[in-house]
Amino acid sequence: MSQLIIPCHWNKDTLNTIGFLKKKKNKINEIYGVLPNPLIPHGRSPNSVPKVTPKKAVHFRKIVKEREYKFIYLLNAPFSLNSEKKKKITEYLEWIVKKFEADSVMISSLELMKFVRELYPNLDIYISTIAGVKNVENLKKYLEINPKRVVVHHDLNRNFKDLDNFIKECAKENIQVEMMLTESCLRNCPNRKAHYEFLSKKVKGQLKKGERFFHTTCNTRKLKYPFELLRANWIRPEDVSYYKDLGLNNFKITGRSKEASWLPEVVKAYANEMYKGNLVRLWGIDPEINAEDYIYLENKSLKGFIENFPSGGVKEEKEYTNEWIKKLYYKGNFKLLDGSDYKINSEGILELKTAGSWVSKIIKKEQIK
Repeated sequence: MSQLIIPCHWNKDTLNTIGFLKKKKNKINEIYGVLPNPLIPHGRSPNSVPKVTPKKAVHFRKIVKEREYKFIYLLNAPFSLNSEKKKKITEYLEWIVKKFEADSVMISSLELMKFVRELYPNLDIYISTIAGVKNVENLKKYLEINPKRVVVHHDLNRNFKDLDNFIKECAKENIQVEMMLTESCLRNCPNRKAHYEFLSKKVKGQLKKGERFFHTTCNTRKLKYPFELLRANWIRPEDVSYYKDLGLNNFKITGRSKEASWLPEVVKAYANEMYKGNLVRLWGIDPEINAEDYIYLENKSLKGFIENFPSGGVKEEKEYTNEWIKKLYYKGNFKLLDGSDYKINSEGILELKTAGSWVSKIIKKEQIK
């Protein structure tokens, strides 16, 4: 049995609901979260995650511990230290470790990892996906801090040759590998670094006038050319076993920005490795977009998709996913529900023909930003 790592919404009722799920193939073992306005940013805008006070967070941590779940505390945005920050960070870390009693910390900055390791030699440090580790070479510089686990760059989900080598190398170094299940960002996204830098600057109030929002073109690209929806690095519930066979045991559900009521359905699907319905409902997409209300992608129709995913590079991937999305579109297993429609362009690619009200709104929003 492998383990699921789930987002913290600071919601006791949600924990109770999840605790009663039956017929699990994978168990919940860890929860990850952070205060909404921390000293160190955490890969999400403070306004997009549930609010909680330090006092209530400590109380919730006790509830989590009673259920025998471990807690991963996030310190995982791009970050650099200076002498002024060190005292405040030392106090913050003392609260995390001694008052809140986190079992581990998730960090993306190597500089911060070194600082934490000096203060707490035995504290488990997890390398955040924001660090962008997607091959053995990327991992080497982190070995000196003795990481317990690495959450890999989401592109590694489908780079199977690199993934196989990576899993073997991590086994030699006694490092656990964690993979995200519900991440749906563009594969090979050119804006990934800008995404996290934007969030870090936004939290610290350092945005310059006119600085562009990181989402520009990302959602528009997936709606205009929906093969990009299939190229994104999500993992279906039914495909978890495929990755388990590769030697993976730690699977992360992303979605701290989603409503707490969203989580039980998603946990049930991945705990049981089975889901009937719209796969988009399971993705941890920004809830302001309401993507699951407008994009329909029948999960069961993707049987066999990952097993035959090509390894020949971007061109081959695009051809493969384009053929799949055309098949799904013609059979009614992929569609937009706002009146948008598609056509086959001169290059044989399924392309947006007419944009409905929701798609037009998304495109306009991203162009403005």
